Amino acid sequence: MNNFLDSVKENPLEDLKIFSGKFISIGFLSKYPEMLKKYIGHLEITCYDKRNFELIVAIPDNDKEHDLFLKISEETSIELKIVRISFEFLNAMKGWNLILKEVSDQNTYFYIGHSDRCRFSSKNWDLILKQYINTVPDDMFFLRGSNFSKHMKFRNSVQEAYYYPEQWAVYTRKYLEAIEGFPEFHTGHDGALEMIQYFINKNTKDPYRRDILMPNIMHSDIKTIPSKDTTGGKERFYERYYINNFFYKSYFSKKALEVYNKYSKNIFLNHIIWLKKFKNSQIIQIKKKLAIKLEDGKITHKESYSINFVELIKEKIFYLYGINHGFNFAHRFYFIIKYDYGFFIMKKIVFFFNSHIQRTKDPSISKYEFLLSSFYKLLAKTLTTLFFTEPISNEVEGLFRGTEFKRVLHSEKIKEAYKKNLYKKSLEQISSETKN
Repeated sequence: MNNFLDSVKENPLEDLKIFSGKFISIGFLSKYPEMLKKYIGHLEITCYDKRNFELIVAIPDNDKEHDLFLKISEETSIELKIVRISFEFLNAMKGWNLILKEVSDQNTYFYIGHSDRCRFSSKNWDLILKQYINTVPDDMFFLRGSNFSKHMKFRNSVQEAYYYPEQWAVYTRKYLEAIEGFPEFHTGHDGALEMIQYFINKNTKDPYRRDILMPNIMHSDIKTIPSKDTTGGKERFYERYYINNFFYKSYFSKKALEVYNKYSKNIFLNHIIWLKKFKNSQIIQIKKKLAIKLEDGKITHKESYSINFVELIKEKIFYLYGINHGFNFAHRFYFIIKYDYGFFIMKKIVFFFNSHIQRTKDPSISKYEFLLSSFYKLLAKTLTTLFFTEPISNEVEGLFRGTEFKRVLHSEKIKEAYKKNLYKKSLEQISSETKN
C-alpha cells in the first residue's frame, strides 16, 4: 500500500480523510451470531470509512452456525471473511494464527486481535489509527488501546507482564511476523505478547519502545462487554480461568521463558536487517542463539536467548507469589476446597484474614486494632509464603463470595481436568509447538 504520509500536507486530519484504502485487518473467533451482529453494527456507526478495514471471523465447524453467520455477512457492507475451523478454548491461538497468516489480507499494515464483545470508545477510530503508521521507523510495534493504559507501567517480572496486560492491542503486521505470530501454547494473545514485550524492554540495544501509548483511548471499558457478562456468565468465566490456570504454570517454565526471549531477539535482529539494509539475509538459529545469515553466507549479530539460573529463580519467585485473580490460591488449596466442608472452612479463614489485611489500610482505627490486624496480616503472609502461593486479597476473597465459583470448582468438568493432568499435557504441548 502507499504510505499515507506522502499525501499529508497542512491539515493532517483532512488529508487522512482523503487518503483511503484498506490498511487494517481485524480478526477473532466467534461462537454466537447475535454477538457478532451487534459488534458489526458498532463498527458500522463508529468507523470513518468501511473500506479502511476487513473483518475475518473464525466460526465453529458445523453447518447450522455457518448458515447463520453467512446471513450476517450478506447483511453488512463491511468486507467480512468467514472461515470454519474446529477450535476450543485451549487451542484458540491456532485459529488466530490461521486468520493472521492465511486468511487475512497480507498487505494490511495493522492487525487487531479482537473479540465480538469489544467496543471502540472513539468515533472515527480508523482515522485515529492512520496517524500511527510509521510511528516506529522499522514498523515493528503495537499500540496500547485500553483505558487501563493511560500511563505506562514498569513490569518487574514476566508474571507482572502477564497479569497486567492492559491492552486490546493494535499490532503492526510486521511486528507479528517478526515474532512468528501468536504463541500457540497460550490460551490468549494479550498476556503472551506482554511477556514477549517484557524481554524487548530489557534489551538495551534496541533503540525503540515497541509498545506505543495512544493518547486517544481506543477501547471503551464502559461499552465493552465484560467477559463475566457474556454467554455463560460468571460460572463460564470462572471455569475458563480455572482451567487456564493448569496451563499457567507451564508459561513460566524455563523453556517457555526462553521462547518469549527468543521472540524478542527476533524483533531486534529484524531491526538490524532493516537498519543495515541487508539484502537476501535470514535469521537462523545456532543452539540457543539467533543470528543473521547474510547473502554471502557470513554469520553476524549473534544474540543469545537463554535464561540463566539467577533469572530463572527470580521469575519463579514472582510466579509463585504473584497475583493471578486468586486462582493460584485456589489451585494450591484445591485438596481442601474440593470438599463442601473444606470450602466452608477455607472461606471462613480467607474472610477472617482479609478483613484484618484490609483494616491495616484504614487510618481511622486505633493503635491496638492496627497492631492486632498487623499481626494477622503477617500471619497470613507467612502461611501463604510457606505454601508458595499468592497472598490473600480481595480477589481471593471474591472467589469465595457467592456460589458461582463453588459450583464450578465442584463440577465434573474440573474433576475431569485434574484426572487428565492438564499441567503435564501443557508441558507436552509447549515441547511440541516450540522450536528448541
